[in-house]
Amino acid sequence: MKTTVLVLVAACLAGTACAAAERVDDALDFSAWYTGVSGGWLLPGCGNTLSRAGEVSFRVGRSFGDEVCAWELDAACAPNVGTHDGHEALTGLASRGLYHLNGFEEFDRLFGCERFDPFVSAGGALRFGARHAFADRSHRTALGPTVGLGAFYHLTDNLSLRFDMQAMLAVDSPCGLLCSAGLGLQWTFGGSGE
Repeated sequence: MKTTVLVLVAACLAGTACAAAERVDDALDFSAWYTGVSGGWLLPGCGNTLSRAGEVSFRVGRSFGDEVCAWELDAACAPNVGTHDGHEALTGLASRGLYHLNGFEEFDRLFGCERFDPFVSAGGALRFGARHAFADRSHRTALGPTVGLGAFYHLTDNLSLRFDMQAMLAVDSPCGLLCSAGLGLQWTFGGSGE
């Protein structure tokens, strides 16, 4: 129980670290909000008997500090994951902070374009199974910290391609590592500022 509380606190701190630099009255500035959808793969790692499966992810977030940081909520579903007892849907929720690495001259020189926008992320996630899918049929959920790496390619001021990889280490059950890789589209309501 203490581990669960610590993970939830860490996820909240990661999600609000960027927000601390902003004024409270700017919180409802919708030009900084974004939404997106991705398709990809759920890739169970060590300690899992789950199979690889397709995954769909929906997210909403907000940029802070001249778009250097962002906080987002992510809802994911892998509808056909192989388990001990057949196939079932795994769903999940995540809260994470993103730190954008754009603006560094090294990236502009390496890729020759300002529209390439790499990022790193950290936060917390919770995965749900309909049956006891985790830890050799002993848990319905997996909770833990997440870290990730990805990149945007800004097609227009509002529309971007997004590729990211996330890794979640389950700390409340011995189910090991859950990774995901996705490619999708993201819509920024106020434009990317590029």
